Amino acid sequence: MLWTRTRCGRQRTRNKNRAAEGAPGAHATFGLMVPRRGAWIAVIGSVAALAYQASDARRYFDQARQLFGQHQLEQAQAAAAKALAADPQMGDAETLMGLIASVQSQFAEAEKHFAHAIALQPQNYQAHAYLGSTYLQQKRFAEAARAFHKVLELIPGNAAATYNLGLIALAQDSPAEALRHFETVARAAPSDIPALMGMLECQLLLRKTPESRDTAGRIAALVKDQDPRLLQIAALLAQHGESAAAIPLMERARLAFPQSYDVNYNLALACFQTARYDRAAEVLRPFAGPDGKAEACNLLGAIEEKRGHTDDAEHAFEEATRRDRVSEDFRFDWGNALLQHGKLEPAVRAFRSAVSDLPKSWKLRIGLGSACYLSGDYEGAAEALLEAVRLKPDSVMACFLLGEAYDSAARFQPAIETALASYLKGAPRDPWAYYHLAAILYAHAQYDHALENLHQALRLDPNFAEAYLEIGLIALAQDKTGESIAALEKAVHLDPSLAAAHYRLGLAYQRTGNAARAKEELARFRALKDDARYRSRVLESLATMGR
Repeated sequence: MLWTRTRCGRQRTRNKNRAAEGAPGAHATFGLMVPRRGAWIAVIGSVAALAYQASDARRYFDQARQLFGQHQLEQAQAAAAKALAADPQMGDAETLMGLIASVQSQFAEAEKHFAHAIALQPQNYQAHAYLGSTYLQQKRFAEAARAFHKVLELIPGNAAATYNLGLIALAQDSPAEALRHFETVARAAPSDIPALMGMLECQLLLRKTPESRDTAGRIAALVKDQDPRLLQIAALLAQHGESAAAIPLMERARLAFPQSYDVNYNLALACFQTARYDRAAEVLRPFAGPDGKAEACNLLGAIEEKRGHTDDAEHAFEEATRRDRVSEDFRFDWGNALLQHGKLEPAVRAFRSAVSDLPKSWKLRIGLGSACYLSGDYEGAAEALLEAVRLKPDSVMACFLLGEAYDSAARFQPAIETALASYLKGAPRDPWAYYHLAAILYAHAQYDHALENLHQALRLDPNFAEAYLEIGLIALAQDKTGESIAALEKAVHLDPSLAAAHYRLGLAYQRTGNAARAKEELARFRALKDDARYRSRVLESLATMGR
């Protein structure tokens, strides 16, 4: 299974004064509120004592702020606590205590301090913003939104609050609403890269392809080749199916960081996804050598497979399993490669070894069951597939193969019947499952029940040739030759390569005395080779599982 390594992580909170970004190294001012003229309460008492107390609190607070800027969080917290002890009404100290707690991921403590700061200074928009950021980091989106809306009441047009409302909408799967917020920020500040990146993600989610490419171009023009955000943009594009647009950005990043594993891996993956297989191999091969990672070997195997280099592909897939024995995907891809290349016995061995190491993997058991089925070991296939269904009861492919193996796996027939009946209780949109159960019921001469399942299969797929074949068989068994011929004619019309239908149709025409048509259908039957009819279906399904 191939995935982009570098995810474009969303910036959780963003504040123009930078202190709320969780970066304790921000050494700018914290935006702490300065009391307005006339806001102090006149207190009759010792003026000298008050002046001393205020001076003491300010000295501790300035010390705390300086320590916070130096990342000395425990000392900063102690100094801020002393400031509050000297002046319990000092809102700025409460805010700083909240910031320290937030950086330490002590969100409950941070919330308490920011709430105290707001109670002391209701117009302090930074305290509201920090409180909103604290809620946002805890995914308390409704409370975070209220805090940021309060910021906008106090400071209309505040970019940080607007941006964070965009993040909240995006987190709540409302990309259209989020886009409006990000666009508001970007209109006011066209070079605001986080806002543009938010716009890009929303446009990709909304499938606004021309707009997303335009936004990606705007960001790419603003960032330098050495900027990590260049790769983030490219990864975001690739994740949303825009690998072709991502490749030029990744090439730029590669020029800046030619030895970067992440940059080269992502570039190779994007080239693979856009069928530029030679370029993908060129970029990735130096990173799949003796010291390379297993995932690089696995991706190289997929690339070489597409280039038609089957030996190189097998070698790379096998090498990935040697470097990571516990990866379900890598073990599956290795066995599947052998199976796709017709190496049935080695595939069985590879899957059997993988199942032994990872016994709880339904995916590997389906691989083993498929390999056994294609190699003619139907009982081995049934045993592996029944275990796969136990681990994953809704597996379409496992149930299909169980139905196909039923006739040749006598020892497991009761268990297969039970598994199929249990699977169908969930009313899946799987016509093959209804067909296979009908075929079993037909073998038990339960014709009415079999026909019910066949009609359900045809409701799901009106062009299901095998279902008409089975209806024809039931009609023949009931001496309804006319109905049988009609059903079998429908089957061969829908699928002229269905050999069994031609054979049964020939027999039906023999019953009616139509020797010419009987001879014609039996000749068609002999001309068809039906032995490997479902081989391609099995291999295609396995290839899909490996992607």
